Amino acid sequence: MDLSSDQLHTLRHMLGINTPTARVPVPHRNYAAVNPGDTEFVELEKVGAVERYRKAGGGSEYDYYRCTEAGRAAAMASHRSIRLTKPQRVYAKFLDVSDALGDITFKEFLTNPEYREARRAA
Repeated sequence: MDLSSDQLHTLRHMLGINTPTARVPVPHRNYAAVNPGDTEFVELEKVGAVERYRKAGGGSEYDYYRCTEAGRAAAMASHRSIRLTKPQRVYAKFLDVSDALGDITFKEFLTNPEYREARRAA
């Protein structure tokens, strides 16, 4: 399946895996509600990346789509292209921790055993 970076971005967004700080993508949804006839989704459906499971009408003004297995596989594989490097993820984790603790330095975050698991999981 040959998809553009914009199409892969859409598929990752549908699955909730568009976060570059995630070490391993874990999908937590699989849907999109779009205006009827949305050209991007019509094309994604044509190539087999999504399927429409509810058409607009009957109380809904949107068409609803979900990723197919092929679309999901392409999105999961493409996450590697947006994922930050390990040092970048560690620094992002430091920023999260420092938001909560305030007075921690990056050096302390890197050297204090108390933060070992946070660094490892980044």
